[in-house]
Amino acid sequence: MDIYLEKVDPEANCFRFYNIRSEPDLFAERALVVQWGRIGRAGQVRIRGSGSIEEVGRIGAKILKLRLSHGYSEPGQDQGEGAPAASSGADSGPSA
Repeated sequence: MDIYLEKVDPEANCFRFYNIRSEPDLFAERALVVQWGRIGRAGQVRIRGSGSIEEVGRIGAKILKLRLSHGYSEPGQDQGEGAPAASSGADSGPSA
């Protein structure tokens, strides 16, 4: 599990990221590590839980649901309908 989310709102000066990942643990099977902060900075890191893959997956799903409800999304997902128009092929010059 490795999920990277962003929340970008230039009007509110909000440029945040949230990373949820599963890593090997010395005492249990897996550990759920979350990292958050301002885009371009290191941010903060916290281990949110450890245990079996199923337990870590449940905790991760709960955190993901919470972050999505707070306006976070995967990068590029919220670009909307403007992205295809930029590469519409209007420049139909010869191919190299």
